[in-house]
Amino acid sequence: MITSIDHIHIHAADPWATIGFYESCLGAERLGSIPSGEGGENHGVLLGGQLLVISEFPPGMTPAAPPEAGDGALRAGFGVAHFGLQTTDLDGVLARLRDAGAHVHADARHVGSIRYAYATAPDGVVIELVELHLPAHLAPLLPLLNGVNRAIHLTRRALAKQLFK
Repeated sequence: MITSIDHIHIHAADPWATIGFYESCLGAERLGSIPSGEGGENHGVLLGGQLLVISEFPPGMTPAAPPEAGDGALRAGFGVAHFGLQTTDLDGVLARLRDAGAHVHADARHVGSIRYAYATAPDGVVIELVELHLPAHLAPLLPLLNGVNRAIHLTRRALAKQLFK
């Protein structure tokens, strides 16, 4: 039985620059590093309760220029379109991304109960930023959802801090 997504692993041409991007633009927390199976280091970063593992490309694998980004996905790829991050301040996050020189694909859009926008992070990773705007009958559930997300974040942080010493 699958219980959750464990982590997202990103190979980076410059792991420290990539980690810096996630910290400064998206508020990620650097946890530390552990040895990788290829002899390098896996750097743990906690982002919204999700563990990101960032490492150099393993021996024998070299970075390539990512394909051009379309709206929400790379124009050529291998199946993963993007990963989504929920925010309570979409405009503020987009401003930080633009200030950092990140490519924001288009202005934020509003469809149904969400506002969203896409941006390209270092190493060609496409991120969707989602801000919920629930209808009145569902709005009381938002604090509950935020509380659950916060509990998950704190639990993953405590565990990951022990793993990435």
